[in-house]
Amino acid sequence: PGVTRRVLLELCHQNNIEAYEEDIAVERLFEADEVMILGTMSGPVPITHVDGKPIGGTGDIGPLTTKLKEYYIEAMQNDDHLYDIFAHGAGEEFDE
Repeated sequence: PGVTRRVLLELCHQNNIEAYEEDIAVERLFEADEVMILGTMSGPVPITHVDGKPIGGTGDIGPLTTKLKEYYIEAMQNDDHLYDIFAHGAGEEFDE
């Protein structure tokens, strides 16, 4: 995966949040409690609607996306973190 995805997966692991990647059909988005996309500068970005239909029934930003955003910002601002995105290439492993 890309660097940002790797960071988020590691943050999930560190915080006992189940996380994995898989290919899904677009129809499954509407069954999800929360949907997000990732950007290097933004971290997790909530997707609240797809094709005008709400995600998670309400279309609100979910608590997990909010928490992951907090973890991501904290990790990127911490000088002692493991996630120097300029030192680790997308193909390198992070230390656990």
